[in-house]
Amino acid sequence: MHRQQDSGLLTAGLYRFTISCFVVCCLLVSATSFGAIQGDKWLEAKITTAEQNSIKHPSLAIEYLLVLLRDQQGALTDLQRSKLQIELARNYLFNGQLSEAQALEQQISEHLNKLDITTQIYFWMIKSDINMYLGDVDVALANLNNAKDLVEPLNDIVLIADVYASFGDFYLSNHDEVNAIDYFYKAYALIRASDNALKLAYLDASIARTYEALFDYEKAIELQEKALKYFLVHDLKFDIMVSYYYLAKTYLNVARADDANMLANKILAINKTLKTPNFDYYAYILLTQGYLEQGNLTEAERFFNLSKLGVSEIEDIKSIIRHQLIQAKIEVEQNNLDAVAQTLQSVELKINSITVDNSILFRLQLSELQSQHAILTENFPLAVTYQQAYISLNEQYYNQVRELSRSRYKVQFDLKKTELENQLLEKDKALKDFALNEFEQQQALQRTIMVSVLLLLVVLLLFAWRQYRLKRKFSLLANTDYLTGVANRRKIMDFAELQWLELSKTDTCFSLISFDLDHFKKVNDEYGHPVGDLVLKRVVLLAQQAIRDKDCLGRIGGEEFLVVLHNTNLEQATEIAYRIKSAIEKETIDCENGQTVKVTVSLGVTQKSNQIDTFKDLLKQADKALYSAKTKGRNRVEIYE
Repeated sequence: MHRQQDSGLLTAGLYRFTISCFVVCCLLVSATSFGAIQGDKWLEAKITTAEQNSIKHPSLAIEYLLVLLRDQQGALTDLQRSKLQIELARNYLFNGQLSEAQALEQQISEHLNKLDITTQIYFWMIKSDINMYLGDVDVALANLNNAKDLVEPLNDIVLIADVYASFGDFYLSNHDEVNAIDYFYKAYALIRASDNALKLAYLDASIARTYEALFDYEKAIELQEKALKYFLVHDLKFDIMVSYYYLAKTYLNVARADDANMLANKILAINKTLKTPNFDYYAYILLTQGYLEQGNLTEAERFFNLSKLGVSEIEDIKSIIRHQLIQAKIEVEQNNLDAVAQTLQSVELKINSITVDNSILFRLQLSELQSQHAILTENFPLAVTYQQAYISLNEQYYNQVRELSRSRYKVQFDLKKTELENQLLEKDKALKDFALNEFEQQQALQRTIMVSVLLLLVVLLLFAWRQYRLKRKFSLLANTDYLTGVANRRKIMDFAELQWLELSKTDTCFSLISFDLDHFKKVNDEYGHPVGDLVLKRVVLLAQQAIRDKDCLGRIGGEEFLVVLHNTNLEQATEIAYRIKSAIEKETIDCENGQTVKVTVSLGVTQKSNQIDTFKDLLKQADKALYSAKTKGRNRVEIYE
């Protein structure tokens, strides 16, 4: 429940509130061997102490139970040892120590036939959580069903609530939020009768994560803050850090990066004292994501480098994938293309080991990053392929969003129904009142269905708008130079060719200006490629200011550009060329390292004439004029004659 990792933060789908449930349930069974020196009261006292330590911090319970098992090694029955080992395994999972929990699970399984029913139930739940952590979803569900089959005949509402909560966590981890919240609220209804505020706080935190998955971020924040308030009042530092983590994640989803960063720093401050494994790592990852969202690459790099110190301790496949996707985003921002390729290849291998339904968000991020990498390496056909894959996945994702939107309102209705039924039970109302409430619920359901239909229409409209914007975005990426933002070679050539075809048989004027930077290689050699990129961007900006709104500027080579001038004669084109030349030679470009750079350009001008049959011939004339400007000393305008 609350102490679950984000498929990794605190490992497995185990629930902090079940510790106290375990104390109550496991003590109902007597020891199997009367030769043991300890009896049920002794075991009850020891597990109660372990529970109290765990509430403060799982590490305290682990230390206590290890000493107890060592000191009483020869005096414990198999049943008593197994109960203590289950408690120990539970706290190992709370603490993110999967390997240790696995080793205990294997030891316990050797004595499974000697365990009482209650202990077997907890064994199957722990085994399920370990399977979930390892990605064995079907096995995990089968183990939970084993626990459910054992618990139903017992008629023990506390133990049933425990199993329901385990199912809720399982379904939440596997993106079945409707079943998840249904089981959580079933557990909530049973636990509420026990009036245990701590257990209810843990359930509030788990339900908050489910609402986050249903995109109801307002409700998620409300419930997580409600749970956090309880933990703060009772100074439960471990649980405070967990709530901070999930609250920060939700803040990132609603563009509240400053608030997310603040909570991550609070986690680091608390963990200086607690020294809980993995918490520093997840705080650093939160800070990395927060600063990336704010566009602060320097801080994002700093905290990501700090997170590398703890990533080797992370065993969960989804957390590793998330880490590498963040790494790839940073490498894209750094323009470290070789590193991006290696990272994305590693991510793809890991994602392919997970079903599509459980990895669709990862696959969307991967396709987007692969597309960006292809564009940066100027492999535009491959970029288009990745963009098409992104669109296909995006459609699949928004189909899920629509289903979740419908499910969200079904869940709200089911919750209202559950609360009404609980009120009827608590107040022991008459059958007539119950029937009346059922009728009112049906009316509420009809209203909810109507609202759901309207909301579904809104979602469909939003999806259509999103698809339209995506198509526009991809079209822009395919036709735009990634560095300067102007038309790329394909776009400018297609545009100019089309203009030529329209105007070649008319008397309308049509001119070209071809220009490139003088001695640009020296700029790269002397100042470095980052400065060279800055120079290209500034030259494009100055050229755009010098030409007219109707003119079209494109980059056709490394430092070579073309201006297409519609309805412009040679004299007008020459005047524009001189404006470009003058603006650039007057500019002093400031670099980040304090240096300054001045550059010049050489320009060739030509216009359409009756002697020219094709656009390529006209372009050759512009290139010849440009070459003439180069040979005559550069930083000049030459007209083809």
